[in-house]
Amino acid sequence: MSLIVQSTKLILIFIAVISTLLPGKIYAADTRTTVCVAISPQAFFVKKIGGQYVRIMVMVPPGASPATYEPKPRQLAALSQCTAYLAQGLPFESAWLERFKKSNPTMRIVRCYAGVERVTLESSFKKKINPQRRVLFPDPHIWLSPPLAIIEARNILRALVSQDPSRVKYYQDNYRQLVKRIVDLDLKIQNLFLQIGGHNTFLVYHPAWAYFAWTYGLQQVAIEKGGKKPLANDLKQLILLARKKGFKYLFIQPQISSHSAQVIANSIGAKLVIADPLARQWDTNLLAVAQKIRKALR
Repeated sequence: MSLIVQSTKLILIFIAVISTLLPGKIYAADTRTTVCVAISPQAFFVKKIGGQYVRIMVMVPPGASPATYEPKPRQLAALSQCTAYLAQGLPFESAWLERFKKSNPTMRIVRCYAGVERVTLESSFKKKINPQRRVLFPDPHIWLSPPLAIIEARNILRALVSQDPSRVKYYQDNYRQLVKRIVDLDLKIQNLFLQIGGHNTFLVYHPAWAYFAWTYGLQQVAIEKGGKKPLANDLKQLILLARKKGFKYLFIQPQISSHSAQVIANSIGAKLVIADPLARQWDTNLLAVAQKIRKALR
């Protein structure tokens, strides 16, 4: 009788152990591809393509600036779990990519901007206040132009297929759906800017919107140059230009202190408006910013 009791206990213990190892949990832990992206908009693209089969680590957290961000030690340690790092070409990456690679020598570095002819930040300004000053860092904000975002998404697709070729059809199908979504967004934004004539200029603090502007026949006038606050003489010229053009809105991003922008806005009688280039919900955010810019055009 005692042997029967002992056997029953062993069976119950075995069932309890097995119940903690559900197939879904084993599958999720063992088969998802873990990738690291620089910023949240990339995470949007990766999730749309990779779906349930990707785990995403975002390097720059909400509220931080990609221009000055320094990865934390825990993030460098977490890179050991990543099979790929999807680079966006941001300023902080130029100083950190080699260290990322050293922290995980087997991790693949994928450049999401491959195939895009990027411009320099300085050449983003068609009418430069001080043309002899040159900043040659490539403008990384390609995700803010829907046609260029399709190229970025294609690079992400290739990266996921390379890491997990067994799910190529799943990734390709999701990519096609994402492209359709991007094209629909592009058409909506195009319709916003039909028949704007010569009223195509808007004022920004940080020069994040050059690719967006070129895509839709617009021009951004930026206060910040090469990631730095303008010199006194440049600022004076910019204020005179802003007054002449009659700008009523100054676009700022939430990752940058608004104090200097507020001083400038007050001096030209403009209102500060948030335009976030780093929002996680990429498509709805881009449309919302486009609508704000349309309202602000001079």
